[in-house]
Amino acid sequence: MSLSLDLGTKPKGLEVKTYGIGNLEAVYLGDYEISMEDFLIMAEYVLTNSDLKPNDQRLQFIKCIKSMQEVEGWNENGKRLQPSAPPILR
Repeated sequence: MSLSLDLGTKPKGLEVKTYGIGNLEAVYLGDYEISMEDFLIMAEYVLTNSDLKPNDQRLQFIKCIKSMQEVEGWNENGKRLQPSAPPILR
């Protein structure tokens, strides 16, 4: 399963996928493979590298992240995160 980015991304339809076997997790952005650690560092950078603006979308994102809880996963005995706050920009 993948996510297609179509809300201003160039090129339109850039796909995001995640794969993980044990601790060898990766995020794929189009043809790029990014380690989970680098992806999380990137997310922190995007959230903290500039001043907030009125109605800044990052605040809604943080609210969504803070609301996440562990729930039953897609695989047997697995767990995943699910937000209880409204989704981001959907």
